[in-house]
Amino acid sequence: MPSFVEPPFKQFQDLNDNTIISGKSTIQDFESRVKVVKTEHCDLFVYAIKSNDENAKAYKIVVGPIEVTLPWIDITINLKNLMIVIEVYANIPFVSKVQIAKTVGNLCNGIMLTIRYPPFIGGSLTLKLDGKNVMLSYSFNALGFHCEGSKVIITVH
Repeated sequence: MPSFVEPPFKQFQDLNDNTIISGKSTIQDFESRVKVVKTEHCDLFVYAIKSNDENAKAYKIVVGPIEVTLPWIDITINLKNLMIVIEVYANIPFVSKVQIAKTVGNLCNGIMLTIRYPPFIGGSLTLKLDGKNVMLSYSFNALGFHCEGSKVIITVH
């Protein structure tokens, strides 16, 4: 059976060709990278991921309790010029993972994206800098589930 494993977890095969997921020594590392932001409608899960650029930070943000249909956002922020790359994905029934929006912009000016994959998901996301805080504002509907809010997701230094 295939297994999908993301860092910091590791995948091994035992002698019977069974998949084993190991995270014994990495659970503390994982927990230190995850931030849960409570909201009125649905929680945000912010996970710091490794960036290939020493001047950038990368994050995966999941809106809502699960990634099925609800969007997740991959962002990479260049800390020198505050340029940001935003990619929005959703797991669409019978289709799988689909990129539903992508853009590049500057956090100082703010970036707004329209997210659409009718009839499954529609709405908007905005990221902007408020002092040193990166604010995520969102409003969308996914399979009859409405989610909206505005929260600080990370702080840039």
